[in-house]
Amino acid sequence: MEWFSFLVSFFNNNHHFSKNFIGYNGVIKMFFISVIFAMLYFICALFINISWINDIACSFGYFLAVYLVTFIALIPGFNFVFMFISLLCDKKEKKDCKQKEEDVTVLIPVYNSKKYIAETIYSIKKQKYCGNIYINIIDDGSIDGSLELLKSMKEDPKITLIESKHIGKAKALNKGLACVNTDYTITVDSDTILHPLAIRNIMNKLVNSNKNTVATAGCLFVKNAKKSFTTKLQEWDYTLGIFGVKLIQSNYNSTLVAQGAFSAYKTEQLKEIGGWQDCTGEDIVLTWELLSRGYETNFSKNAIAFTEVPESLSNLGKQRKRWARGMIGAFENVKILTSKKLNFKSKFLICLNAFFPFIDFALLIFVPLGLILLAFGNPLLISWISLLVLLLGMSLCLLVEIRRKNMLKDIECKLEKRSFFAFIVYVLLYAFILAPYCLIGYISELINSKKEW
Repeated sequence: MEWFSFLVSFFNNNHHFSKNFIGYNGVIKMFFISVIFAMLYFICALFINISWINDIACSFGYFLAVYLVTFIALIPGFNFVFMFISLLCDKKEKKDCKQKEEDVTVLIPVYNSKKYIAETIYSIKKQKYCGNIYINIIDDGSIDGSLELLKSMKEDPKITLIESKHIGKAKALNKGLACVNTDYTITVDSDTILHPLAIRNIMNKLVNSNKNTVATAGCLFVKNAKKSFTTKLQEWDYTLGIFGVKLIQSNYNSTLVAQGAFSAYKTEQLKEIGGWQDCTGEDIVLTWELLSRGYETNFSKNAIAFTEVPESLSNLGKQRKRWARGMIGAFENVKILTSKKLNFKSKFLICLNAFFPFIDFALLIFVPLGLILLAFGNPLLISWISLLVLLLGMSLCLLVEIRRKNMLKDIECKLEKRSFFAFIVYVLLYAFILAPYCLIGYISELINSKKEW
């Protein structure tokens, strides 16, 4: 691990290198350096894996052999190397350069959230932010007493309560957006609570970014992590997987999902594109629509919010089906590949997402078949070559964890210890566990089955 510590220390502390490498065109340089290293891995891995392909083909045929090696070893490995180099070369955060804190309007769509909404509103009121914070709450036909609770809290002049029949999350957000009179809009889910510095940090990131940046995603962690083993798995997913991906995408001003749970936007551009589309995954569709029009998006790693996550595997599966449908819906509803305004970095990152269905299907074949063969003493699939990709993934996790811990120190935020056993399951089996739900989501969107909030 000495070489790894040296590299991390070098890229974190060598300011002369950072100043020259991450200059005016530093983001483009960083992008191409990362792609070149990833391509070198891909070419080397291809040559190394030729004999493995032949071995698998002897038992299962060349089509399955090429498919498995491509989407289990080559593509994931390429992605891991690209992300790892991108993190090593990431640019230093700019210091805040504007003193004025702009007025913002927070949109909170509510549907049967009586259990959480009061805590959410309280966390917004306790923000350490000098600008005015207006809150537009849109009750989307709740039947659990949420509306009555909200009416009792309406005395605050900065809170606007908008009542509606049940029309769905996207339309509810658009109702709230129509009443926004500030230059900046923030969305917060009704089961999400904000760290006291969350709005200050997310607004600093958005306001101090280049003029072309119109959306900033907040940093989500798990609020109910100790409720079940399923939530403990998601705790690792949010602190390593989702955090790491957004951190890397933000380096290229191309965060692919400004999630509805906590994100900030420039109001003018939200209204320009007509707000949120009435579809599954309205947040990813909105983000891709902004990118397709030539705008940029980023991620505020120190703007922390805590959200409720599914506590059972079945509910987690339903959530991931919605997320999978959202990605396919974004490909269907946004002219990504034909957009002349979409920058090449965003196109590249979006194209990586296009491999997800193929990787999920490969996992469903690879893991059970590999374990069955291994049980009979045949390490054909679970071999040292396939474990190499796992090692790359672990190295990436380590680097993401370093970045996350440094960020938490900066804002003096401490999180509870996470389950080490859950980490092992997360690394080895989490993607496989979710793969069938994701595949059902992809197919459901392709055949246009019924959508629900």
